[in-house]
Amino acid sequence: MKRLVSILLISALTFGGFGCSVISHVTRYTNADQYTAGGFTYDAAAVTRVEVEWAAGGVTLSHGTGTLTVSESGGDTLSTSEKLHWWLDGTTLRIKYCESGFSHVIQPKQKDLTLELPEGVDLRIDIASGKTKADRLAVGTLDLNTASGGVEILELTAKTVDIDTASGGVYLGTVAVENTLTVDTASGGFEVNELSCKTVKVDSASGGVKLGLDEVQTVKVNVASGRVTLKLLDAARGATLRLNKLSGGFDCKLPMTAEGKSYKIGNGEIQITVDSASGGITVE
Repeated sequence: MKRLVSILLISALTFGGFGCSVISHVTRYTNADQYTAGGFTYDAAAVTRVEVEWAAGGVTLSHGTGTLTVSESGGDTLSTSEKLHWWLDGTTLRIKYCESGFSHVIQPKQKDLTLELPEGVDLRIDIASGKTKADRLAVGTLDLNTASGGVEILELTAKTVDIDTASGGVYLGTVAVENTLTVDTASGGFEVNELSCKTVKVDSASGGVKLGLDEVQTVKVNVASGRVTLKLLDAARGATLRLNKLSGGFDCKLPMTAEGKSYKIGNGEIQITVDSASGGITVE
């Protein structure tokens, strides 16, 4: 991975068979006295940015208008220290997993977060262990960092997107990104069904990569051992492929011509570069 998953304020250890999480002392955070414990509601018009730091438990995202709700599955069964803590810092909503400095055992099933968001908000999520999911997500910028949790977003609209995972896979359905989509995974795969954006950058160690390319200008993929599958959804636009690989086969199911060290499909409009160590490459 290009950069370490940036979950610096949260640490979670899961004990096999017990389903418990130990929340480490590194959950200390600044301005702790400004935070309020427990689920809450807030005015969508008052927030332009949301920052979430979460340990063990899933995060489910949705949109709304007017008064929005933030809750966790444990609700009032959690102690004040165990409950999520939040602070509306100007127009930035900050959500923490628990009380600053808290160190104890919490059942992850009590810490599934449900978060309603205003459309167009800038969103950053740091999560250690747990799946992040949304049926539809419409944001300004999205910065999502996970350690072992997967990501599943069925419909995504944003200006820029940066997703970084260690062992979790990333699945995106229909995606429209105004500028750049960047995805960096270690052992998890990355798949997107239909992608429209200026530039997509994918870096994967051992996970496979499947890209359904629609209105895209530039594609850069760097993989170690994962297979790369590129599907041109509008084949008439075509693509220019530049492949740098040590081993692994190359299979193009579309008519193409070789031009030096590159291959041209159709009018060659989409510029695609793939660096692969041992994974195969398929274009269809």
